This record gives sequence, structure tokens and C-alpha cells, in this order.
Amino acid sequence: MHANRLVACAAAALTIATAQADDAPSAILNYDPAFFAEARPNTAFDMVGRLPGFVFTDIGSARGFAGNAGNVLINDQRPTSKADSLQSILQRIPAKDVERIALIRGGAPGIDMQGQTVIADVILKKADSTTWVATAQDHVFKDGHMVPDASLSFTRHAGGAIYEGTIQSTAGYDDSAGRGFHDLFDGAGHLLTHDTTYSHGDGFGLSAKGAATLPLWGGEFKANLTLTDSPFNDSLLYRHTGFSELFQDNSREKMGELGLHWKGAVGGAELETLVLQRIDDSNGMSRSDDMATTQLFTSSDQTGESIARATLRYLPIPALTLEGGGEGAFNFLDGKTAFFVNGANQPLPSADARVEERRGEAFGQADWRFAEGWMIEAGLRAEYSTIGETGAVSLSRSFFYPKPRAVLTWTPDKDSQLRLRYEKIVGQLDFNNFVASADLAATGVTAGNENLRPDQRTQYEISYERHFWGKGAFVLTYMHEQIKDVVDFVPIVTPTAIFDAPGNIGDGRNEEIHVEVTLPLDRFLVPGGLLTVVGVFDLSRVRDPVTGLERVISGQRPQNLNASFSQDIDSLKSTWGINYYNGWDERYYRLDQFRHRKVPPPYLSLFWEYKPSPAWSFHVEANNIVPFVFTDIRYNYAGPRNSSPLDNIEENVAHSNPAFQFQIRWTI
Repeated sequence: MHANRLVACAAAALTIATAQADDAPSAILNYDPAFFAEARPNTAFDMVGRLPGFVFTDIGSARGFAGNAGNVLINDQRPTSKADSLQSILQRIPAKDVERIALIRGGAPGIDMQGQTVIADVILKKADSTTWVATAQDHVFKDGHMVPDASLSFTRHAGGAIYEGTIQSTAGYDDSAGRGFHDLFDGAGHLLTHDTTYSHGDGFGLSAKGAATLPLWGGEFKANLTLTDSPFNDSLLYRHTGFSELFQDNSREKMGELGLHWKGAVGGAELETLVLQRIDDSNGMSRSDDMATTQLFTSSDQTGESIARATLRYLPIPALTLEGGGEGAFNFLDGKTAFFVNGANQPLPSADARVEERRGEAFGQADWRFAEGWMIEAGLRAEYSTIGETGAVSLSRSFFYPKPRAVLTWTPDKDSQLRLRYEKIVGQLDFNNFVASADLAATGVTAGNENLRPDQRTQYEISYERHFWGKGAFVLTYMHEQIKDVVDFVPIVTPTAIFDAPGNIGDGRNEEIHVEVTLPLDRFLVPGGLLTVVGVFDLSRVRDPVTGLERVISGQRPQNLNASFSQDIDSLKSTWGINYYNGWDERYYRLDQFRHRKVPPPYLSLFWEYKPSPAWSFHVEANNIVPFVFTDIRYNYAGPRNSSPLDNIEENVAHSNPAFQFQIRWTI
């Protein structure tokens, strides 16, 4: 009886309104396969990419489970794997298996929003089916090198059970690699040397993924296993008459992850449990040789993560959801590094370390639709963790952070919504920052820092969303962040040298404006045309620990602007389009170096996709049509930037390679 009531309440919450047929205000817009038919989607990922006013966010990589959610659910549930990307999962779901996609804005009773304000919920058909999907693709670059990969996936729906498996060869590449130059100037700007350069980077690996979803104890049980092997090698060569310098970086990561998940009714409530275990083994080498001096940096890391999580949800009435639970985690890193110059060992701060973290989190929240068109979500998470380090330094520290969150949503009609959000977010300490690292071609050796604290961000956000013309949408979001304990770079002093290291540099702030526009072009005499523009603009301020002046936070990109046009041509069973990216710009501030990395616009790609039948898809894409130029300028000072003269300026410029992508997909 209680289980039936729980299911009925959840079903009522999900069917409050249909997409464009009900005039009552609703936080849920439902899109059935007919909405996507003109685009002839192959996968659920293709369908999600066509949702008006929705920008896909993948699964995060931070430790723990709660803070790594993407913004897509599958059958009301979040995927249980962290190692298997959300994009990969959606790309393995054939479009023919999707019953509908619910776009949930602001929240809905009975739905876990995963800390997001907008999510897409992919609802799958329940009919028995068997699907095989084979994909082969190749990236062919202008200089002749190729980066191929292929995959084979299997999905079986039978009597309420789902069986999935994928074998894939994976390929990665550095899209900013190519020929260029490296100029060295003295502090007065006079050219000292001019090198021609050539850079290259790629890696070829393997992955295997499997999952089974079964009815169990009146609920649903899922087990998933992921195994990956991911090597990557890159090189950079400087050369002028009588001189050459070669930089090489090689890395390899092997990872295994097992996840177990059960969800079902317990009494009058719904219980969701998760157990996840992940093990990583990584090795790396960074080497430089300029014919006179050889530098070698080696590293090896073994990391592990164990997570147990339980969530209890109760719907006393369809308009109200009460939720509570807890998560416990144990994480560790064993890191070993060494640095040699001409074969002689160079001592490093925090060269070797074992880091262990024990973390617990309790949480509770309520989602209440208290009036027609109005909903509030309010909750509190409390996190306690202890991090201990042994090795060159023995240290143990404990942290406690309360993390309140509140979201108020007003939906005056089915096409409009206003959202207000307040939330305190606590960052995670990157265990790799506890151990020394190196980038010999750019910043040299970076020390580890065992005294790091996580940053804490208090966020205030207002968002307005408007849907129009069936497929059109406009979303405008403004967010103000107050940041405590900003993580940037600080100096670490040893008896023999001074190193940069990740560290806390004080308090800061950030302002962000996020704009999304989806514009159907049928009314502008472009049948089947669709224009999508997404812009994110950030302005952060923090006080520089070296100069005392305000500046942006290292590594932040002040703007990200993407625009894409596509047109579905039904008579040709095709879709073509062009994508524009406005490039990026980053600044880094170290003790004795200011670094400016940028890719100026434009980045253009052109694609054509032909789908002669539901079984076959052919995709051709020309990437980087106007080859972008990657620029890396480093201003190196003789000592601290505030008190030392400029010693030299290094300018690295790489002319990237255009690439053609060919993909064939076969579904049976």
C-alpha cells in the first residue's frame, strides 16, 4: 500500500503538465520522439542536444559522489558510475529506445535534482529489445597523422532487466599541436634567440564497460564495472642553428571502478543506496634535453576511493518531498616523485607522500510546491573530513563545513520561469597538489603543499527562462560569488630554493553572466534551421599575494562564447551545420612569472550527417577550418615579481592543424 502510494505520488509529479499542450504553469516540459524527428537522432545524446534552452553538463571528477552529478537523469536516476562519462552513457542509448525526455526546471516533487536547477530526464521504453551499435571513426590531420578509434556496444532489455556492454579503443590528441616558433627576449624586449618548433601529442588506449540492471527486493538493483587503460605522449622540439631542445612528457593511467546501486520502496518511503570502489594507477615522466643540460622528472601515483551513500525520500503528498541521508568516503593517494639534473638528484619539498581522507556528510532537504506556479527547495548538508599526510611531512587536519542551499522557483505560465538560488559550496582539495609536479617546457617544477585548505564559495543567483515558437528558448542567469580561501599559487621556501606551489591566497569574488539562446529559423525563411548561442562571462577579483594588487584568479577564462547553426533537410535525409567558438584566454600568476595563454577567435567547424535509414549514419566534419594559433607568453622575473626586474620574455606560438573527422555508425 505504501509502495503504491509512493509510486503514485512520483507519477503525479512527473505528469503535472505536458510540453506544449497544457496551459497550467509547470516546471516540467515533456518532449516526445516526434519533437526530434526532423533531426533523425541516433542516440539519446543527440536528442538531449536539441532540448531548447538546455546546456549539457557531464559528470565531474572530484572525490565523492554528491558533488559530481551531471544534469541528465535516466529513468529518474543518476548514473552510478563516475568513471563512465554521462556523454558516453547517453551515446550508447539508441534514440529508438527513448520514450520521452522531461526537461525539469527549478525542481519537481519526487525528483532528485542532483544540486542542479535544470535537468533533463531521459525516460526509456519498457518493451523488450536487443540493440548492437558499432562505431568507427578517424581524425585525419593536415600534416598526415591520424587518430582512429572504434567501439562496439550491446544493450538488452528483457522482462524488466537491462544488460549493457561496451568495448572501445580510445584515442586522444592535442588539438593545439603543430609547427610554430619560440622567441626569447631580454627584459628590455630585444630578441635573443628565434627557434622553430614542432609539437605533437596523442594517446591510444582501451576501455571495457559493463552493467546489469535487475528487479530485486521490490526495487531495482544495478551493478556496473569499468576498466580503462589511457596512455598519452607528447613532445615539443625547439631548434635553431647549432641548437636543439627536446621536451617529452609521457603518462599512463590504469583505472578500475565497480559500482552497486539499489533503489526501492521501504515502508512508505523510497530508499536509494550506493556503494562505489575505484582504483587508479598512474605513472608519468617529463624530460628536457638542450644538448648541455638534461632534466628528468618522474612520478607514480596510486589512488583509491571508497564511497557508501544512502538517501531516503518521502512524499507525504504529491506537492511535497522530504529527503535525508548520508555519505561516507575513504580516499587515499600514494605519490612518489623524483627530479634529476644531469643525473644528479635534486631534493624537492613534498616529493613523496601518502594522503588519506576520511569524510562524512549528512544532508536533508524539502521540496514544496506551496502554491500554483511556486516551488521552494531548501536543505542543508554538513560535511566533516579528516585529511592526514605521511612521508616527508606528517600532518593531520580536520574540517567541518555546513552547506545550506535554497532555490525559489516561480512559473507564471508554461513558457516562463524565474529562479532564485542561494548556496554555499565547498571545493575539494586535489590530492595531487600535496605532491610535487613538473611542466619542464613551461613552468618547471611545482612543489606540493600539505597546508592547503578547500575554497568556500557563497553563491547568489537569479535566472530567467522563456520558451517560444515551440523550439525556441532564452535563458539569462546572473551569479555573484563570494570566495573564501581562494586556491592559487604561493611561494614555498626550502633551504636550497624557492618553489611555487598551490596554496590559499585569501578571499576573492566573482561575477558571472550566463546567456543561452535557441532560435528556430523557420520564420526567417530557413526551414529546419536552428541557431544556438551560449555565452559565459566571468570577472573574478583577488588580491595578488606577491604584489598586493587586485587581479583575476589564475586560470579563469573571462569569456566562453559558442554559436552553432544547423539545418535539417528531410528530402536529403541529412543535417548540416557550422559551429563557431570564440577561443579562450587564461592568465597565471606565480612568484617570479606571469603567464598568458590564449587562443584567439575564430575556431570554426563544418559538418554534414547523412542518415539513409535508422540503421546507418555517416558523419563528416571539418574541424579548425581557419587554423587557430595557440600563443603562450611567459614573463620571467629575476626574483619576486614585486621587487625584481624582468629577466626575459618567452613567446611560444603553435599553428594548429585542421582535421577531418569521418564516422560510420551501424545500429541493429
